Amino acid sequence: MKVGLLTLSYRLYGVRSIKERRSIVRRLVADARGAGDAFAVCEMDPNGGLQRTALRVAHLSTDETQTRTALGRLERRLERGGGYEVIEAVTEIL
Repeated sequence: MKVGLLTLSYRLYGVRSIKERRSIVRRLVADARGAGDAFAVCEMDPNGGLQRTALRVAHLSTDETQTRTALGRLERRLERGGGYEVIEAVTEIL
């Protein structure tokens, strides 16, 4: 089995409260979970202030190429959206 980890660091724009920040993070987490059953997602570094956050997504597969492809598609999917931008994306295969 291959486990792929995708870590996405985000800069959030126009966020003035924790409620606004959580709204964006919830949307990103729901979008990642909606990508399929092979994905698991969690927020990392929740103390990054109002303007920063990071998500880590795991993908489980029997094929490394499939894992890389799936994480690449998900990365492109999670880059799009209003109010945030990806400032770093790191993929690891274990």
